[in-house]
Amino acid sequence: MINPKSDYLKLHGVVLLFSITAILGKLISTSTVSMVLYRTLLASLIFGGIFLYKGHTQVNKKDILKLLSVGAILGVHWFCFFGSARLSTVSLSLVTMSTTAFFTSIIEPISQKKSIQMKELVLGLMVVFGMGIIFQFEQEHSLAILVGLIGAILASIYSVANVHFTKSHSSITINFFQLSGAFLISLLVIVFRLNSGAIEMESMNITKIDAMYLIILSLLCTVLPYLELVRLLKTLSAFSVNLVINMEPIYGIVLAWLVFGTEEKMTSGFYVGAGLIILSLVLNHYWKVKKPSLAD
Repeated sequence: MINPKSDYLKLHGVVLLFSITAILGKLISTSTVSMVLYRTLLASLIFGGIFLYKGHTQVNKKDILKLLSVGAILGVHWFCFFGSARLSTVSLSLVTMSTTAFFTSIIEPISQKKSIQMKELVLGLMVVFGMGIIFQFEQEHSLAILVGLIGAILASIYSVANVHFTKSHSSITINFFQLSGAFLISLLVIVFRLNSGAIEMESMNITKIDAMYLIILSLLCTVLPYLELVRLLKTLSAFSVNLVINMEPIYGIVLAWLVFGTEEKMTSGFYVGAGLIILSLVLNHYWKVKKPSLAD
């Protein structure tokens, strides 16, 4: 039985776990690509074990290729997400990701051959405007902003693609192949960089504390939330999911401030921008839950 209120509450729990990932990404000392490689290796192995245990073996080769391809997009999104945080701050990286809803409001209807819904576009633009206010105070981090925006576009494509997959595949199947795809793209990038001399093998070394953070990143911040996220995409639209994911900057920035202190100091501009993001969430909740007929 579909329970919109319960699903939205679970989605916020997922977003809270996601908000921890950027903090862990900042704490882990190995390179960004290596971190994504280890994260996806551990997570895909766990999903692979569940996949085999539950007997999810009926997947045709064409679908496997599509799932791996979308997984590769997810992997590159993580390169951008963590890369943006390392180029600037966790706060900036998280806020940049809030533009995902705006991109989704355009990409989702195009993929479904539907007209763009004005209210979704307006809500998405509210998020973009809020982010713009915040970015007025962060102009020196233009490269981090660009990398983050690319990551947001890729996150939107990933979510929209998964709406189609959830109609015919279980969340276990989807996550196993997509995380495998993310692992493969990470492996290819590392092999290329090693062969080109851009990095040395030593750059992939991890400390004991890194290993602990990677386990948390793989289990608590990847396996658990992605398993639930794919299930939620069966009942909620990609736009609704991505709009609630806009809470990630708010959760994450508060947590980052607690962990990193003054490095993540928030300006008055942040509160104005965050207020617009929260307002868009409230309006979306009203349209999607309180007045379901307005959601179509």
